[in-house]
Amino acid sequence: MIRKSAFFAILFLWATPALAQDYAPFLGHWKGSGISETEDSIYFSVTIRDMDVVIEPVDADAFNLTWTTITREAGDPNNPDVESQSATITFRATGDPGVYRDEAVGDPLANDPVWWSRVDGDALYTYMMRIRSDGTWQVQKYTREVSGQGMSLTYERFTDGEPDREVRGRLVKHSN
Repeated sequence: MIRKSAFFAILFLWATPALAQDYAPFLGHWKGSGISETEDSIYFSVTIRDMDVVIEPVDADAFNLTWTTITREAGDPNNPDVESQSATITFRATGDPGVYRDEAVGDPLANDPVWWSRVDGDALYTYMMRIRSDGTWQVQKYTREVSGQGMSLTYERFTDGEPDREVRGRLVKHSN
C-alpha cells in the first residue's frame, strides 16, 4: 500500500510541471505584422499594424504574455497618426490542464477585464471579457498558432455578440 501511494505521489509531482509547461512551444520573442479590418472608419477600414509578442516563463506554473501593437489608423490617410499600445499579463495555471488565468482578476461589472488563456495543441487562445459602463459586453479572442519558427495570429473582437474588428497577422520568432 505504501509503495502504491509513493508511486502515485511521484507520478503526480512528475506530471504537474509537464501540464504547466504546455505553453513551451510559444515561449520567445515574436515580431511581425498584420492587417486589421473594421467598420469603424470609412478611411481606415483596412489598416496594417506592426506586432511584437514576448512569452516568457515566470515559474513552473505561470508565464508572462507581453504584446505591443503599432497602428496607423487615424488622421490623414496619406500621413496617418502612429499609436503604440502595450500590455503585459501574468497567466497562472488553474489546475485544469492547459488552462491559465490572469493573476490580477478584476470585477467585470466595474468595466475591469477578465483574462484567461488555454493551450490546445499548437494553439494558444487568450480571451478577455468585460462589461462596459453602458451594460454592453465585449469579448476579445487572440488565437496564436505556432509552426516551425512562425506564429499566426488572429484577433477577434465582439461587442454584444456582433463582430466589430478582426486582425490577421504572421510573426517570426526572433529569440527564445
